[in-house]
Amino acid sequence: MTPRFYINILTIAFCLTTAFTSCGQSQNKKISQTNKSVQVDTSRMAIILFDKKGNYPFDNSFNPTTITLDDILIIDSLFIACVTEYNKSLDKDHKEWSIDLKKYSYHKQIIAVTNKNGDKEVWVNCFCHTWDNNNWKKDILMVHDGGTCYFNFKINLTIKKFYNLTVNGEA
Repeated sequence: MTPRFYINILTIAFCLTTAFTSCGQSQNKKISQTNKSVQVDTSRMAIILFDKKGNYPFDNSFNPTTITLDDILIIDSLFIACVTEYNKSLDKDHKEWSIDLKKYSYHKQIIAVTNKNGDKEVWVNCFCHTWDNNNWKKDILMVHDGGTCYFNFKINLTIKKFYNLTVNGEA
């Protein structure tokens, strides 16, 4: 794995950790971990509490839960694995549907739950644009169309597996 991969993992981890304490404030932080200094953009990730009444993205048999730093690291590594697997699955006639992690710096919304077996699962909603609207930090952002700029998937953190990747279509 490349140094960039580890920087991305640390960035996401710090973003989620500070999201709980920053009260929605956008800011850049500089942290030091393993003798390396990393710039972290805390404005690109939001953890949203699962609302059983809303029944989305999980049904009401799931219960809200919290996320740990270890969970964040797993989410980030499975985010990259999920996108990589998706991109590799595209045949040569559909490569324009690739998710480009170099071109876009995706915002992420994360909803964490436990299922009836006690497994911790998360829904990760990814998008390129927020239209300068900070409501995405507390409300699920849903759009029609938009192509690979908008996609989401689920992760079972207990067994470390991703599933249900959905990429938006084009109008």
